[in-house]
Amino acid sequence: MLRRLQQAQNAATPQDAAVGDTLGVDGAGADSLVTPESFLPNPFNADTVDQLLSADAWLDAGQTALRIAIILVLAWLLIRLFDRATRKWTQQFDALPLIHPRRQRAFLVKSLLLSTVRYVVWPLAVITVLGQLNIDVAALVATAGIAGIAIGFGAQSLVKDVISGVLLLFDDSIHVGDLVRLGQDEGIVEYIGVRIIKVRRFNGELLMIPAGELRTFGNRSIDFTRVIVNVGLSYGDDHERVMAVMERVALAWAEEHRDILKEENPIVQGITDFAESSVNARVVVMVVPGEQWEAERQLRRAIKTAFDEEGIEIPFPQRTVHVRGPGNPPAIEPEA
Repeated sequence: MLRRLQQAQNAATPQDAAVGDTLGVDGAGADSLVTPESFLPNPFNADTVDQLLSADAWLDAGQTALRIAIILVLAWLLIRLFDRATRKWTQQFDALPLIHPRRQRAFLVKSLLLSTVRYVVWPLAVITVLGQLNIDVAALVATAGIAGIAIGFGAQSLVKDVISGVLLLFDDSIHVGDLVRLGQDEGIVEYIGVRIIKVRRFNGELLMIPAGELRTFGNRSIDFTRVIVNVGLSYGDDHERVMAVMERVALAWAEEHRDILKEENPIVQGITDFAESSVNARVVVMVVPGEQWEAERQLRRAIKTAFDEEGIEIPFPQRTVHVRGPGNPPAIEPEA
C-alpha cells in the first residue's frame, strides 16, 4: 500500500501541477488533495498494520480468549457439580416406590433446581463473555428486560400453571396412583408435572389437566374409603330376617379380609329407601384406599349366594298399575 502511494505521487501529471498552482501547492500536494484515495477512509494504514502484527496485540487476544474459555468452563463445571449434588441427594429416595409422595417431591425439586441453575448460570456467562469482548451489554440487558416483561404478561397462564403445580405437590393432596374426581370425570392419576397433570379414565381416555385449573377435586385414595353395597328387598319379604342374613354374610367376609379393613366390622344400615319395585338396604364397610371395588364385588356375590341358599328372592324392576273406574274396564278386542 505504501509503494502504491509513492508511485502515485511520482506520477503527477501537468494537470495536477496546474491545479496545485491554482491552490497554491505543488503537484504532489495537489495529487494528495484531489486523488480518490484522499477522500476514502483507509483502515489498513501503516499504524494499523503495525498494531495487528505486534506481539502485544496477539498477547491481548490470547489472554481474552483464555478468559472466555475459563468463564465457559467454570459455568459448565458449576452446572455439573450442582447436578451431581442433587443426584446424590435424591439417591436416598431410590428405595421408595415410584408413586411414593416423598420420592415424587424429591425428583420434582431436583428438576426445578437444575433448570433454575441452567437458566441463571448460562446467561450470566454469556454476559461476562460479551464484556470481555468489549461489547456494551447495558443496552442488551435493558432490551432483554423489556422483552422479559412482555413475555411475562403473555405467559401469565403458564406461570400460574407452574406455580400451582409446585404448590399442589407440596400440599401432599394428590399423588400418582390416586383415584380422583374432577367434575363429572373420574380416573387414576398417572403423571404429575410442574405444569400439567394426567388422569386416566376407566375407559382408557387420558385427560390432560393444567395445574392452574385444578381448583376443586375429590381424592378417594387418602386415609380410607367406604364400600357401599345397596341391596333391593322385596316388599313382601321379612326384612328383619333378610337383613340378618346380610349381616351374617358381611361379618363372615370381614373375618377373611381383616388386612384391608379400617374399622372393626361392617354395618348393615337397614332400610334406606322405598323404591318403586323394592325396599332398599345397604351394607357399609371402611377399607384402605384402592380395595373398595374388589370388596364391593365380593360382598355382592356373597350376598347373592346366601339369598339363593335361604330362598330369598331379589326383586327385579317391575311396576304395578291399578286401574280404577265405574265397573270393569272395557275389554280390548284383538285386531283382526
